[in-house]
Amino acid sequence: MSIGKFLLNRENLESVGRSSFKFGKERIISEGLRYFEKTPDEVAQIVKNLDYMGMSSSGKALDSVLEGISIHYFEKLFVLTKSFEMHWIATHRIELDENFGMIREAKASGIPVFVAQSHFGASYFMGITFMVNGLDIASVGKFPEPVGSMIVNGSNMISQKFGTGKTKLINVADPATDVPYEMLSTLMRGGILSNVFDENNQFCHPMELMGKKVMGGSGMDIFLKKYTDEKILVVTPFIVRTGDDTYRFELDRHYLSKGNIIQSFYNSLEKRILAHPAQWYFIHELHEAIPE
Repeated sequence: MSIGKFLLNRENLESVGRSSFKFGKERIISEGLRYFEKTPDEVAQIVKNLDYMGMSSSGKALDSVLEGISIHYFEKLFVLTKSFEMHWIATHRIELDENFGMIREAKASGIPVFVAQSHFGASYFMGITFMVNGLDIASVGKFPEPVGSMIVNGSNMISQKFGTGKTKLINVADPATDVPYEMLSTLMRGGILSNVFDENNQFCHPMELMGKKVMGGSGMDIFLKKYTDEKILVVTPFIVRTGDDTYRFELDRHYLSKGNIIQSFYNSLEKRILAHPAQWYFIHELHEAIPE
């Protein structure tokens, strides 16, 4: 059993759903650390992944990484169960950097936006951040039931009650979804499309991150090659935790004309990892993206 399967259960969904942000977070962190205490093999793999990347892998540094992974799953549980509270967090606790304006400008000009996401920071707060700023976003991902329906229902509730933008899931886990068609049609309509670039699949290539090789891209370079910088805005967003319940939305722009757009994504991710190593929760799965 992985930490995700351990924490994402009915008991924790109900607990986070009836608790305040503070106490729900404390409980899930405690549960996560208890899980790691009972799974030394999994902790050993995380240590091995940290060592591969040349990152600190013992003492307080390791403790912070394990806690950061647990916090990620709390945020996922929070999004699934606390729609109205999530709206409040997004409107009162997520600070936008000045680069967010480029997305508004693109939308006003009818230019599509490609949002290249990674497994870093408060990634499950990404959709609601766009929504509360009046923007619709289509998000590609694997959302097995009941997670997919919970996200859709929560998004619809927020949109209807507060008049926000909407999140549309392009669900890879749904065999009825034509994922490439939905992606292309979103961009052809001048919409905002989000997809992850740091999951290893058959379309990935070796990329450099902190001087190490990792498999990345997920085929996004193939998908984007038909565009130019004048025809699409390409960005990497990061929601960085700045306190117990405060966040900062950071945004970098990337240019197709400069070549190797995926490596450019990884350069932005590297900058955040170096500044906030405990928020890179993908470290517990990194071995799956290390080239053989």
